[in-house]
Amino acid sequence: MSSFEALDGIVKKVQSNPGLLQEFRKFSGKIFQFSLKEGDAFHLSIGPDGTPMLERGNHQSPSATITASDSALVDILTGKADAVQSFFMGKVKVSGDLMSVQGLVNLLKKIR
Repeated sequence: MSSFEALDGIVKKVQSNPGLLQEFRKFSGKIFQFSLKEGDAFHLSIGPDGTPMLERGNHQSPSATITASDSALVDILTGKADAVQSFFMGKVKVSGDLMSVQGLVNLLKKIR
């Protein structure tokens, strides 16, 4: 499974759950760019009603950019690795709105 597929599974859960959509509303207007060390980039944008949309490619003005290997992101998204530990070990780099990324990570932990 790729990191795109792992995140897509989470996005589909959120899109079909009104309670989760409400929680995602706090990230309204945010765009999280995922830049892989290998493979294609993708981004997660959050609509005004909290609806997350996952698209392949780069966004011109993301709120934050997360850079990692595909396998490191899969491990984080599936709960095999801790995002904060991965960050401090240098497996994941974040630029931009770090607080929003931290909030997103905490919310994704609840959904897995």
